[in-house]
Amino acid sequence: MKRILRDTCILSALMILSVFTVSIIWMGVTDEIKLVLQLFGLSFIIAVANFFLDEYTTLSIIGSYMVKYVVATCVVMLFGFIVGWFYKSNFWMAFIYVGIVLVLAYFIDAFKTRKDIEFINSQIDNKRKQVENGYTK
Repeated sequence: MKRILRDTCILSALMILSVFTVSIIWMGVTDEIKLVLQLFGLSFIIAVANFFLDEYTTLSIIGSYMVKYVVATCVVMLFGFIVGWFYKSNFWMAFIYVGIVLVLAYFIDAFKTRKDIEFINSQIDNKRKQVENGYTK
């Protein structure tokens, strides 16, 4: 299931970029295309920040998500001010948008982690049974 979800996301992103590339060639950059390209850029920046946080910090899961929430919210705010998504009066919306995405990401991550734990436990159980039966590779 994890592979299907990942492949779906990758294929969807490639389809969007391909369709938008053809649209840009024929019609130029429309507001909708500009927004989606900005979202791709923003997601890339956040993915890079999350990569560095995962590589260089040793926080608990809750601590990691809290730091990622703060970093992602700051990136979204800065990016949003630069591209004109937010004004000084509605910057608080970044907290809501990032919160919604982070909650969804947390549930996907928790589901993935649970499946990984089940797989590892089944591998350990299989290995234990092989050792008990006197068969090892």
